Amino acid sequence: MTPPSNAEPAAWIEQARSGAWLSALSGLLCALISNVVVAGETSESPQQSLDRMARAAQTLNYDGTFVYSNGAKMQSMRIIHRSGEEGERERLVALSGAAREVLRDRERVTCILPDSQSVVVAKSRPREFPRSKLFDSDTGFARFYTMSLRVGERIAGRHTRLVTVEPRDTFRYGYRLWLDRDTDLLLKSQLVDENGDVAEQLVYTNIELPESIPDELLEPEISGDGYTWYRDKDGESPTGSAESRAAAEPGWYPVWLPEGFTMSGHARDPILESRDAVEHLVYSDGLASLSVFIERLSTAGKPLDGLDSMGAVHAYGSMVDDFQITVVGEVPAATVTRVAGSITRR
Repeated sequence: MTPPSNAEPAAWIEQARSGAWLSALSGLLCALISNVVVAGETSESPQQSLDRMARAAQTLNYDGTFVYSNGAKMQSMRIIHRSGEEGERERLVALSGAAREVLRDRERVTCILPDSQSVVVAKSRPREFPRSKLFDSDTGFARFYTMSLRVGERIAGRHTRLVTVEPRDTFRYGYRLWLDRDTDLLLKSQLVDENGDVAEQLVYTNIELPESIPDELLEPEISGDGYTWYRDKDGESPTGSAESRAAAEPGWYPVWLPEGFTMSGHARDPILESRDAVEHLVYSDGLASLSVFIERLSTAGKPLDGLDSMGAVHAYGSMVDDFQITVVGEVPAATVTRVAGSITRR
């Protein structure tokens, strides 16, 4: 869940143009449509509910309106999702505040940002949400979180059950998820910070599950003509033989990570066609995740130096020799700060 920033959007885009933060921003903006609505069948445990939420998020058609709040900031959005033989297609539209749209299919994610006259296009990466196996005792998940299930409040005219996920330390956030009693549809979510305060809240005011969704509902209203376009170059990910994977071993790594975090992804991708490739490392405990971006410093733009925030998402930037190190995650500020300070060359 990564709804809009509590900072001015134009300022974030200017920071994005400096390099790694552009990749982080596009990923964070587009992550919203990956995690915004999930559904499933009735279950008797929080583990089963989360598993069904993950599966249904990819297979159901849905069209909903929700309100996202972050402190004094509030924004209304609409999400449209279709699943079929051609794969998933999604469209996220801001209904209040700055006009913007995010579109995703199995090949690319496109973020249209009229307030900055820009369009960010990135490769679409596989969506991930915790499957029930992540909560099995042999994975160690219970060492970092506790989970509970109880009757929840009535939301959008539907009865709910409340799944609560609480961290056992201060290096990750907690979650409260209100699921429709009959379908496990996510009707409300809260992200709880290390002080027990609600850092972000998302509440659906309307949700429909139509049998079909026409193509026109998945097409952008904003053409992007005359905007500045930022595109990923097409490239191969570091997969293949053991030899090729070994050759693609990360050149950098964090000396410190919160207990339970392991590498879940690694790629070297160009952010802009005019820039060198950026090394991107992803670490996760099965629920929370953070990204590390390493980019050779450029004379264009101003690098991120120190801590910055985007709602519950925190970023910490630092310089090591002639490289910009940026750590971004929906985790507490202390977590990204400590991880960033431990990044070293292999």
